[in-house]
Amino acid sequence: MDADKELLEGFNAGYIIEKYRPALSKQLVAAVQGVDLPFVEGFVAGTQEYTKERTQSRTIAKLRETSKGIPRPTKSKDRDEKDKGFEIDI
Repeated sequence: MDADKELLEGFNAGYIIEKYRPALSKQLVAAVQGVDLPFVEGFVAGTQEYTKERTQSRTIAKLRETSKGIPRPTKSKDRDEKDKGFEIDI
């Protein structure tokens, strides 16, 4: 198996295990620390990628929750098409 394919398979395995079994993933990452194989490098990268995506999702959800009730810019109904300005309806 060539190195790129092993790297990809490791990445996918790390991503999936981190998603469904994060405790097992942490144990595996700790066990293979210092091993220089393409599969292991991909595995670690996959776990890191899922962790990053999960953090981003939580941040976006928090931003959505805190922004509820804040007026959003809307297109003014009393302006014509030539004037493309926005106003905040309060």
